[in-house]
Amino acid sequence: MKTKHILLTVIGMMISAVFGYKFGTYRARKAVVLADTTAQPIDSVVVNGWASEQEYDYWKNGTFTIPEYNGIPLPFQRAIVKIFIDNKYHSTNEYFLTKIRDRAKKVIAYGDFTGNGDREMAFLLEKRDYSSSAIWIITERGNIIYWKQIDGELPTIKRFSKGELIYLEKMELVPAPRNGLVLQTKSSKHVLIYNRHTKTFDSHYQYTTKDIRPARQEIEEDASDSNDTSSSDISH
Repeated sequence: MKTKHILLTVIGMMISAVFGYKFGTYRARKAVVLADTTAQPIDSVVVNGWASEQEYDYWKNGTFTIPEYNGIPLPFQRAIVKIFIDNKYHSTNEYFLTKIRDRAKKVIAYGDFTGNGDREMAFLLEKRDYSSSAIWIITERGNIIYWKQIDGELPTIKRFSKGELIYLEKMELVPAPRNGLVLQTKSSKHVLIYNRHTKTFDSHYQYTTKDIRPARQEIEEDASDSNDTSSSDISH
């Protein structure tokens, strides 16, 4: 009887040991799985305008080639990488972000340009001829709201705010109706401002002192000639 009791005790201890080992192993495996899941998060939403995480990791260094672009918010970075992938810019090198560090900060601007309350980004790409470029305006989710090729020019851009004085239809400064962009080249300056009726951006030439002075002189001369003619008619 005593021998039987000892045998049952030994068997019970062996079963407990096996169960404990398997349960401990299961918990360890579960912990590893949870750790892997935590270390490799996936996007909570699918955004068609973004490169996937894998695409972004692979192409980001080939897209943003100088440290000055590190400050671009991640959603916009992934959107730009997506544009490069879709247009095969990595393989053709047809367009690229400037590699000149002093110029880099002058080819990017942020703002709510459409007035929809969203953060949007404008950026310039240089063409492989090193004398032409293109401007893109995108949303934070990667939607392209404007694109235009600029032949024979390498402009810079900067944001202006609603209410700042600009030239629109006439040679007369008026308050800007919304935020927009100044597109500056060596020979001219234009503003891009969103047109809510056509759902695109209109370009308006910005007059210089050299433009305005001759125009005013011409107006004054026309007015003087008109007054002289009127006086002559009265004297007769």
